[in-house]
Amino acid sequence: MKIESVDVRLIDADFRNLIITQVHTDTGLTGISEVVTKRFDDATWRAIENLVENIGLIGKDPRQPALHFERMYRDNQWTIGTVAVSAISALDIAMWDIKGQEVGKPVYELFGGPTFEGRVPVYCHVPGGGSREEFADNIAGAIERGYRVIKTTIPVYYGQQQRVSADGIEYDISGAAYSGTKGHVDGSHNEHQWTDPAVIAELIDFYAHAKQVHGDGVELWVDCHARLSGATAVQLVHGLKGLVDVIEEPLPPEDIPGLLKLKEASYASGGPRIAGGERTATVYDRNMVSMLTTQAVDVFQPDIGNCGGFSQLKELCTVAAMNNIAVAPHNPNGPLSVVQGLQGMAFLRNGYILETVGNANEEKLANDLLSNPEIVRSRDGFIDLPTGPGLGTGLNPEGLAARPFKRYYQTTR
Repeated sequence: MKIESVDVRLIDADFRNLIITQVHTDTGLTGISEVVTKRFDDATWRAIENLVENIGLIGKDPRQPALHFERMYRDNQWTIGTVAVSAISALDIAMWDIKGQEVGKPVYELFGGPTFEGRVPVYCHVPGGGSREEFADNIAGAIERGYRVIKTTIPVYYGQQQRVSADGIEYDISGAAYSGTKGHVDGSHNEHQWTDPAVIAELIDFYAHAKQVHGDGVELWVDCHARLSGATAVQLVHGLKGLVDVIEEPLPPEDIPGLLKLKEASYASGGPRIAGGERTATVYDRNMVSMLTTQAVDVFQPDIGNCGGFSQLKELCTVAAMNNIAVAPHNPNGPLSVVQGLQGMAFLRNGYILETVGNANEEKLANDLLSNPEIVRSRDGFIDLPTGPGLGTGLNPEGLAARPFKRYYQTTR
């Protein structure tokens, strides 16, 4: 079997673009993948094409993804960082899809799975809203849709635009998602600056009210998008004790010593678990991997589309398992990425839960882009394991054609 051609295209997915790669072979099998790098769409698209040319992938056997990973990573000097590694991910995932199709097995079986019985737990997003009451209403909508684990990008900082649907679908502002919409905190505020205690008090009040309304029947997460200083994050873990179960990326991702100190502070107060790792780019990304080896996080969140593909997901999560750390893959992406996440979760020994956006817009996107959109349909906070060969789904050419690339700039100011 030989690779005949590689087709890469950018697909509009409402507030971001999906980078869809198709690897075509001389046997008629085609492997597919999705990666997302938001503001670096063009760079990643070209990086995939560069890799194909640089290692002479046309004419090679796609059933050797481990060998091709080594060539892509080692035979190119500039393969450190998210753009280059996302390009590697795109090709790695597509090759594993081909390998699974050829042997007639899901990808997870090629890695020793399944590790879940029939279905994988998932969580969804809701916007923070313009008030604590609206936040509680948004959570209620997710609960009605069957979810029991729900994440919000840090309220007050984000997601305070007017709601545009009753079920908590992304707030609308020039096409940006809820995590890209404005809150009332200045968008240029960063982790090096003092945060007004009133802002932290307001944020905590959002969650206190949600807890009062919904009780213990729902697990709440807050994604800080690496926006806080260590001092502010410590205030937050103390203030959210008993209200929030997981705090994601509270500090800049490269600040591993800070994460470890924060985790210790949270443990001392009985506060939330600490999550991070979505920006890890291969097992060779030693500083990011040190969050595992130093046990600086409780929950590791690699993104299959950005960490090096299935090959690197397995290696990274083995390091996490060695250090008793659960894995909840990062995945605020499109429907094919959800499928990839299901496959990955199903071969991890320490898989915890998979991220999804989980609203009606994403269901429509799946209907547009996948040949069998039901593969990503959630029921009661779970999605059934795919059973078809490879990734277990194909693409809908008409749907792809109907969603040409759009430029999205999500400015902070």
